[in-house]
Amino acid sequence: MKNVFRFFAFLLFLLSGGTVMLVAQPAFTLNGSAIVLSENCYRLTSQGASNDVGSLWCEFPIELNNAVDLRFAVNLGCSKYAGEGLAFVMHADSSGFDALGCQGAAMGFGSGRSCDAIKPSLALEIDTRFNRSHKDLYQPHLTLVKDGNLAKPIIDPVRAKTFGDDVRDCEFHNVRITWMPSLKELCVYFDGELRITYNKDILSQFFGGASEIYFGFTGSTGARANMQMVCVQSLKMEVDAEFERNRNFEDGVGIYPNPLNEKLTIDVKLAVEENVQLQLFDSTGKLIFEIPAHPTQDQKYYFNMPGLPSGVYYVTVTNGTTRVSKKVVHISTIRA
Repeated sequence: MKNVFRFFAFLLFLLSGGTVMLVAQPAFTLNGSAIVLSENCYRLTSQGASNDVGSLWCEFPIELNNAVDLRFAVNLGCSKYAGEGLAFVMHADSSGFDALGCQGAAMGFGSGRSCDAIKPSLALEIDTRFNRSHKDLYQPHLTLVKDGNLAKPIIDPVRAKTFGDDVRDCEFHNVRITWMPSLKELCVYFDGELRITYNKDILSQFFGGASEIYFGFTGSTGARANMQMVCVQSLKMEVDAEFERNRNFEDGVGIYPNPLNEKLTIDVKLAVEENVQLQLFDSTGKLIFEIPAHPTQDQKYYFNMPGLPSGVYYVTVTNGTTRVSKKVVHISTIRA
């Protein structure tokens, strides 16, 4: 059964035009066995039925060009013999708010005989049951999964907690996920302990450069029933100033045409004046021509190519911290 529920306790902070805005009533779309328990808490699977599978998706996308800080609590049930676990999932699947994977070891976002995986997606798997066909640990563990392929996680799984009691203890455990686009760094904390640090550009690796992504939670059980719950505490999204500066510089540099025969144009249009250096290299990395670092904001530069042999060349433009590099193909013209 699907339902949309609005709650007041969930806090979202957005930095826009220098103003912090509070959105107090987001909605979640619920699918499968997921139900509302209270203002900000949800039950993904129940203690009264086996082979449950549920999902819930926030009404607005997460913006991965911004710095993100998400906090939530999970309850993984009371039995060391039940499962299967739950996941925080970001996805761009065409099913949108209806996205729901399979039951059992698929954990609500993977595939099975009766349904497809949610993809493209990146999931934080919180797994409570050992599965021989997956790269699992015997203890409850965490890992990252691409496109619902639980058999091939993109990092080695780690225990949910380095030390301490089993987390299948009927209690809620705090999870924090942070993303810093300028550092290309995703961090996962479990009960205050840093358990995963992943340094890759998740926008390009998982979502083809798209930055507005569905996000929410999935969970499932197998033959043994198990109640699994999630309580969303807060989500903070704010502009990553360093990432914005880098992106603005990249967007402000144009290099054309490609391929070319005589003249290469580099068009620099920046929001503010910066010290810019321009270089042309051949395919072996040999420096052919250079314009040393100098202040500029809006200017066109030309590299004359006649006399250079046909082939591949590389153009770089840098302001000292951000580098724009492009491969160009030169086709020499022989004049009579």
